[in-house]
Amino acid sequence: MSINIKNGDFYTLIEDVEDNSIDFILTDPPYGISHIDGFIKVSKNSKSKKSSILNDGKNDLDWDILLNQLYRVLKPNKMCYIFGRTDMFMRIGQNIINSEFKYCHDFIWRKGDMNYGNLGIMGNIHELCIGLSKGNPEKSKPLLINGEEKKRYKAEYNGKVSTKEYYGHPTQKPIGLLSYFILSRTDENDLIFDPFAGVSSTMVSCKILNRNGLSYELDPHFYDLSIKRLDDEQHINVCKEQISKGLSYSECGLLSFK
Repeated sequence: MSINIKNGDFYTLIEDVEDNSIDFILTDPPYGISHIDGFIKVSKNSKSKKSSILNDGKNDLDWDILLNQLYRVLKPNKMCYIFGRTDMFMRIGQNIINSEFKYCHDFIWRKGDMNYGNLGIMGNIHELCIGLSKGNPEKSKPLLINGEEKKRYKAEYNGKVSTKEYYGHPTQKPIGLLSYFILSRTDENDLIFDPFAGVSSTMVSCKILNRNGLSYELDPHFYDLSIKRLDDEQHINVCKEQISKGLSYSECGLLSFK
């Protein structure tokens, strides 16, 4: 198993990746909202030194180039999942249509809190993820849910980042959520690519689930945290324990790790 994290710009680094070499893409790019997290800014957590995200202006990313490069490096019939908000997908919708990717489905992450948005209106308690494929997608892998093998399951996940797994990024995603994608779309030793690593939650999931990983992070601060995190065996074991408990449906039918 190999986990490779590089500090640098996607548009430069991606040129070194061979065509049709990636088994799965799972990423959480900047949403183009100039995110500033007031909670993170005043936090006493020693890992939380930054409250903004690089390349998070509305026009900072060239989505035509980004999508075309992701399509180029992905193997045929494989999947690319991209997290985002509704306003982001509205803004980049034509870029997706113009790309060679095939739209497959939406995915809902029910995180259960209201961290962002206008305080004068209803608060969002979810984020979206869009599933794109290179050609006709392969079938999802069977998963054990509530102790039974399921060949089809819901495109949603319930649960937020726990305090035990939090590692200092303002938009960090839960290991359980990312592992759900990885388990459903890949086999052991497959190569997973995340071009916007943050603090490398996708790469931590790869390490736990015995997948190879390649990721990029532009911000040196979060790159350093990523390296530290992947070498933090105590932290990795905490995340591994969460995944080892398996998947289950809650009483209201929402999927999560136990």
